[in-house]
Amino acid sequence: MPNPARIFISSAYDNKLIPLRAGLKQELEEAGHSALLFEDNFYPWHSDFMKTCLQKVMESDIFILLLNENVGTYWEQDKCTPTYQEFRTAIKEGKYVIAFLDSDVKEMYEEHIRPDLSRRYREYHEENHRNPDYTIDIVNEVIAEDLGRGQKEKISSIHPFTWAFIYDVQASRIWTEELVLAQSPETYHKVKSYLSDRLGEGIKLVPMKEDIHDNALAAHDFAVYQDYTLNLLSYLNNGAIIDWSLFLEAAMEPLVGDFIYQRPGTVLAEEIGRFENCNALTVYKQHNDSMKLCGYAGATSPNPEYDLTSKDSYVVTAHLEDTSVIGYSEDKNVLYYAINTKDYVLCFHYPLDKTWSNTKVEAFKREIECAIINTTLYTDFLADLIGGIQYGCE
Repeated sequence: MPNPARIFISSAYDNKLIPLRAGLKQELEEAGHSALLFEDNFYPWHSDFMKTCLQKVMESDIFILLLNENVGTYWEQDKCTPTYQEFRTAIKEGKYVIAFLDSDVKEMYEEHIRPDLSRRYREYHEENHRNPDYTIDIVNEVIAEDLGRGQKEKISSIHPFTWAFIYDVQASRIWTEELVLAQSPETYHKVKSYLSDRLGEGIKLVPMKEDIHDNALAAHDFAVYQDYTLNLLSYLNNGAIIDWSLFLEAAMEPLVGDFIYQRPGTVLAEEIGRFENCNALTVYKQHNDSMKLCGYAGATSPNPEYDLTSKDSYVVTAHLEDTSVIGYSEDKNVLYYAINTKDYVLCFHYPLDKTWSNTKVEAFKREIECAIINTTLYTDFLADLIGGIQYGCE
């Protein structure tokens, strides 16, 4: 039995595009492919309709994007649309993307938006050493500050997110073919040409991912956490830690690395790097006018103490400001995460991948802290435990 390619057709649900979508689906199916349209074959629907749509994108082999002047539903809080979410998912999943852009909209974008948008985007990156979280923010600046009255009138019927969408498509190195609705057969021919070219390279179907049983994982995580807490408690004797080195070695075991995302926790979260497993832990306690080392474990040779006037010490800063502090050593390529807990400061050492630098760490401090916070199930317990011990450094 042949295994047809699954082709996802994505666009705003616009009356002008309905005939094109239907015709494209028919052409693809007559060629032996399986075309996915949400209005035809997206059942069974999940209660969260976007979850169903994105699942269909992930199950597809090829992603066809149709863009015209209708942006569709725009979610102000997430600064995106359903079609944009589908597109970002296709890019993230490594799908083969074929993009078509209405010829009139493309001409308007090239004439009035692209030059200033490209300039402002580049300037933002040069100044902040990172891409903006949302291209739409830069688009709004272009419209408000760079366009003349006549230009604003010409583009007034187009939602600003359309320009952000086009920019992000082209920034993903995807060529946008011109779409002329009156020439649907030409569009069908272009799609078939792309498919023929891609098939010549050999399309590999995306394997089905294994189902994840959330309840089983939760039970496993709880068992691991229970073992962790009981193990650390075994190193205490009458409220004091018997052997700091052994205690901290055990404390490091579950502190694994993870990915760092721009726009974390949003529908547009994008991986920008990762931190590796924690490879060292140090603990300091205030004694008179300094923070003295209580114990350490792992790949580190810590300072025995820091004067409380030391402004470049993450340990001192965390203690004096009663907060958590992120630091970075470019020479060692290590991220430091210091947490204050009563009279003590814990400092976790996380190696970073080779894409990081002082500039990048400064630019993404908020995102890094958000990623590390995902490990708080263990770090919070460890901080509370150390903060409550009776006897510390001599």
